[in-house]
Amino acid sequence: MKYKLPDGFENKEEAMEALIKKEIDAAESELSAIRQDVEKFLLEKKGYAATEIEKDREFEVLIGNERCKSGTDIIISIDGKRLILIKCSVGELVSRERQAVACARVLDSYQIPFAVVTDGTDAIALDTLTGKVISEGMGSIPSRNELGELLQKIEFKKLAPDRAEKEKRILLAFDAIKCTIT
Repeated sequence: MKYKLPDGFENKEEAMEALIKKEIDAAESELSAIRQDVEKFLLEKKGYAATEIEKDREFEVLIGNERCKSGTDIIISIDGKRLILIKCSVGELVSRERQAVACARVLDSYQIPFAVVTDGTDAIALDTLTGKVISEGMGSIPSRNELGELLQKIEFKKLAPDRAEKEKRILLAFDAIKCTIT
C-alpha cells in the first residue's frame, strides 16, 4: 500500500518522530502555562510567599543499584517542612492521583502530608498517608493561614522501607510512560 508522507519527510519513521515531538512540545508548553497559573494562584489568592513555593523539583530515585530521576511541579513548605506536593496535569486529573501520592510518599525523609493534582482550573487534594481524596476544586487547596493552623496537627510519618520501594516503582512507571504529558 502506498501512502503519502507529510511534506519534507523522506520516510515514515522520520515523519512519526517529528509528529510525536511536536505533540510533546505542545503538551510541555501547555503544562508550563499551567504551572505558572498555579503558582500565581498560590501567591495571589492563597497568600503564600514566593519563598514557600519550590518549583520544578527534580530528585534522584534509587531502586537497588539503579539511579533514576523524577520530579514534581510545585511543593509548598512552611517553616522548612514540605506540606503540599502539587502535580500539574494537561489531561484527566484522576489519572494522575496515584503518581502524585507516590511522589509525595518518597520525595522526602517523611511523607509529604498532602498531594494535589491540578490542571490550573480544577484540583483534587489527597491525603498522602491514605491516598484518599480529601476535597476537590481549586478553592480546596488550603490557604497559607489554613495550612499554618494545620501544621500544628500534622504528624510527619516515615514510609516503611518495603513500601517505599513499591512507591518508587509506581512513580518511575508513570515517569517512564510520560503520563505527565500524554
